[in-house]
This record gives sequence, structure tokens and C-alpha cells, in this order.
Amino acid sequence: MVAHANDFPTTDRVEYVLECMAAQPGKQEYLYKCSCTIDRIAQQVGYSEYVEISTALRHQGLRGPGGAAFRDPESVQAMANKYKALQAKARSACDIK
Repeated sequence: MVAHANDFPTTDRVEYVLECMAAQPGKQEYLYKCSCTIDRIAQQVGYSEYVEISTALRHQGLRGPGGAAFRDPESVQAMANKYKALQAKARSACDIK
């Protein structure tokens, strides 16, 4: 399945790149590597699926009963795992260790 890579809003791409760069050693080269990563992810999934699977992963660390909705259901765990795999593949292709 090839997604429509251009259906990702610019603000979401920028947010991804900024978060990615913040997690790196702070070198300017990560602007390009992180941009490459979100572009690769956008080639694999559409924006609505990206929002679902990235949200599933992002909120798995929530504590308490409210976080259980993101930790416990197998379907949410599967979405989070899909995002982790997509992200790992994209990071590897874009030379992010």
C-alpha cells in the first residue's frame, strides 16, 4: 500500500522533525535526517492512520486508569508496534541510529 505522502499537514511534519531533532545530539544534520524520516513514514501510511498509530504509541506511557485505554487493548498495542516498526525502518533508511 502506498499512501498519499502529501496529505500530511506541514505543521505535523515540522512537529515531528523538531521532536526528532530534540532527541538527537543537537547537530544540524538531523534536520535533514529527521525530515527524511517523516517523509518515509508518509510514503507508507496516510495521515489519518499516522495520527492513530503515533497517538497509540505516544500515550502508552500514561499512568492510571486513563492510560489503560492506551496500554491494555491488543488493538492499540498492535497500532503502537506498527508505528515503532515504521519509524525504525525509516530511521535506518535515513541514517539515524
